[in-house]
Amino acid sequence: MIATEKASEKVIEYIETLILAGKLKVDDRLPAERDLAQTLQVSRSAVREGVRLLETIGIVESRQGSGNYIARHFDQTLEQVLTMMYALDTLSYEQIREFRYAVERQALALAVRSSDEKKKKELQQHLEGMLYGESEEQQTERDRLLPQTLVEMSGNRLVIANYVALNRIINRFIGQVRKEIRSEGGEEFEAFQAAHRQLVTAVLDGDLEKGKEALDRHFVFITRDFDT
Repeated sequence: MIATEKASEKVIEYIETLILAGKLKVDDRLPAERDLAQTLQVSRSAVREGVRLLETIGIVESRQGSGNYIARHFDQTLEQVLTMMYALDTLSYEQIREFRYAVERQALALAVRSSDEKKKKELQQHLEGMLYGESEEQQTERDRLLPQTLVEMSGNRLVIANYVALNRIINRFIGQVRKEIRSEGGEEFEAFQAAHRQLVTAVLDGDLEKGKEALDRHFVFITRDFDT
């Protein structure tokens, strides 16, 4: 037998190979510990350690009395991992904003083709709440939910997971952005609001070019008020 640590890595690599080959999919049951140990010529304790590590990172879930399965919601773990990466890797706000722009621009390209009427209605509701909410707190919350809904409309799980992870980091900036723009006067704030209106209208109309123009205008405000 090889060392337990190396053996557990062998177990992880083997399960990864099965997933990449399409032999294991979401909700599929993993081979029994005994079978994995025999196939890989490692100890059962090494198998348990490898499976435990996969469970820790959210790829595998253990079901009492049934066995180990490929997890249904491993993308939630991805969000947690990415959030920690952003928080610990001393990324600048400029880098975060640039990545957010890239994600939202791609999401926009996918969202304008969406036929999800429920999400379109949500997008409209968030716009109205952002414009006419009873308090600045409510308006700010809708301002946060509007682009998140746009990203959800993309239907791309990786785009969504990356954005949600990123959004946890940048949420604290949204209220500050609105405060800064308001301090510049009503005309500037109305232009900021108008960019949101145009973006939502573009998505509802399926007009990608109009949407890109609105998104660019929105990020001009963000860049101007926070790069310093």
